[in-house]
Amino acid sequence: MNKRFLFYVCVAAFVALAGNRAYGAIACKVYSCNVGYFASEYSCPRCPALQRADGGMQYGITASAGLSDITACYVPAGVKYKDAVGEFEFVSNCNYSR
Repeated sequence: MNKRFLFYVCVAAFVALAGNRAYGAIACKVYSCNVGYFASEYSCPRCPALQRADGGMQYGITASAGLSDITACYVPAGVKYKDAVGEFEFVSNCNYSR
C-alpha cells in the first residue's frame, strides 16, 4: 500500500473522529505494507539492510505484502556480504529477529 495513501486515510479518519481522540488514533494504525516493508504501529519501515561485498546495500525483503513484524524480513541466501571481520554468505535465507 502506498504510504501517501495511508497518510491520507489516517488524516481523514482523525479529522472525522476529532471528537474522540483515542478512537481517532486507533483508526490511524497501519495494517498493511508493501513487500520489503513491515507494519509497525503507525508506519511502514523498510526492512533493515546489510552491506554487500561489492559495496552496495542489500535490503531485507518479505515473502509478501501485509506482514506486520520485522521477523518477516530476511536477507537472501547466495549473496556475498561484508562486515568488519570479512566476507560471508548465508546458505539459506536469513530472517531478522528481535
